[in-house]
Amino acid sequence: MDDEALFDVGLFLAYGVLGASSFVGAKAGLPYFPPLLFGALRLDLGAALLIGYVYVTRSYWTPKTRTDVVCTLITGVFTVGVAIPLLYLGQQYVTSGVGSVVYSFTPILTGVAAIGLLPTVNLDVTDAIGFVLGLIGVAVVAGVDPERLLTSDVRGVALVFGSAFAFALGNVVVQRLRPSLPSATLTSWGLVLAALTSHAMSLATGESPAAIQWTTQAWVALVVTGIFAGALYYGIHFELVRRIGSTRTNLVYYVMPISATLAGWLLLDEQITLSTVAGFGLIFVGFVSVEYHSLLAAVRWGSSPD
Repeated sequence: MDDEALFDVGLFLAYGVLGASSFVGAKAGLPYFPPLLFGALRLDLGAALLIGYVYVTRSYWTPKTRTDVVCTLITGVFTVGVAIPLLYLGQQYVTSGVGSVVYSFTPILTGVAAIGLLPTVNLDVTDAIGFVLGLIGVAVVAGVDPERLLTSDVRGVALVFGSAFAFALGNVVVQRLRPSLPSATLTSWGLVLAALTSHAMSLATGESPAAIQWTTQAWVALVVTGIFAGALYYGIHFELVRRIGSTRTNLVYYVMPISATLAGWLLLDEQITLSTVAGFGLIFVGFVSVEYHSLLAAVRWGSSPD
């Protein structure tokens, strides 16, 4: 393995750890923040840092065309603006490991959404099998039982699943529209709009800043989710997509559950259950089924599967 390949592997592992910190940081901070306000403050911090980065490093740092504006609105109001509040609401009820496992369904949801919205993507038997296996995996993680469908754990899984669905669908819609502005620019302004959307939702539900308990753990959780799981995470994401393609970058969703589960166990005393591990395995097999052709091409030719 040459130096460039080693660098890509290092970026990928860092991306997985930073992504997992979103789940662990959310779980650590939720006892001290109202959930929607916590997500909004996390977005405030990440947006400020990423906007500064884009301004300094890119000449194309604001939306210029109507498509740019529409895609920025979709990213800010729907993709991130819905995904982050749902994630923080769901993380009140499930462990960081379970949250990251459910989010690992995102690549499958992305593939299924692309089938309906992207003209070059068609449904075949392996896609259908992958989607079904992924749903079964999520059900296993949730511990779905007809007698406990309304329990807090299942509600938490449903909210996190809704967050993953919003994130996947929004990204596919933006891909369909094909904006001309760089991904980093699109996401930075999207985070600004998402922060405003989250603050509006927080106010609408009656949350108050006075309810925040500014403890040391609260500050650490906000910094971790805003800087490490926000600005740094997105920055590495853009670089990985450029270097290895989006399909292989999506594989990070199968690193996150491992690092999030271990971090939750070490730092938050969360338990690792056999059903969580089994459900993650089913979701992973489902992803391989949906992305079989792209992954095979990547292995054979060593080129971007995009």
